[in-house]
Amino acid sequence: MAHIFNECQNYGFEILDDGIYNNNGVKLGQVGCTDGNWWVILGYSGQQQYSNSVYDAVRSLSIVDVSTDGKSIFDEYFLEQPLEQLTGDRLQRLLERAELVTA
Repeated sequence: MAHIFNECQNYGFEILDDGIYNNNGVKLGQVGCTDGNWWVILGYSGQQQYSNSVYDAVRSLSIVDVSTDGKSIFDEYFLEQPLEQLTGDRLQRLLERAELVTA
């Protein structure tokens, strides 16, 4: 739990009983470790996904775009917006998400 807390502090997230929240009070998901395997549940998916580390798990929460009703920036790009219309910040988050997918 201390590892999760430390990583959440790096992103300014708050840990409550039912999950991890951003500084606007929006639930991003959950992170945990079972039998030495880190996992994350992104708020919009509800499905547990394994991660390489607590760092990767919490980082994946940081790229959830809460301004699009819980869809990630990755989903937003493929479903709604041409690449040319992404702002610099959103393009950076898309590239970071692609790194997680290919890892």
